Amino acid sequence: MTDTVNPIQIQKFLQGVDYPADKQALVSAAKDNGADSNVVRAVEGIPDRTYQKPTEVSEAIVEAGRHPEGGSMGHGGAPGGDTDDAAERGDERFDAG
Repeated sequence: MTDTVNPIQIQKFLQGVDYPADKQALVSAAKDNGADSNVVRAVEGIPDRTYQKPTEVSEAIVEAGRHPEGGSMGHGGAPGGDTDDAAERGDERFDAG
């Protein structure tokens, strides 16, 4: 029961999409292929532009999930939040000093 979706898993709901494809075509394909609400929200959360290939869609989904203002994907505390940031700062301080 997680709100986070795997961009690679999303690709199975985007089968049959002819690229380049715009966001609306991707959302429609996901719905037509039986995607659940988390997958549909993830695709709806990507920037409104034309995507040249499936990897661009996956990258956009990952990027959208990193921004808290994106809403639904970061709702329950997305992986890589404050904990990772603190750990990275700790590593940098250790290496530097």
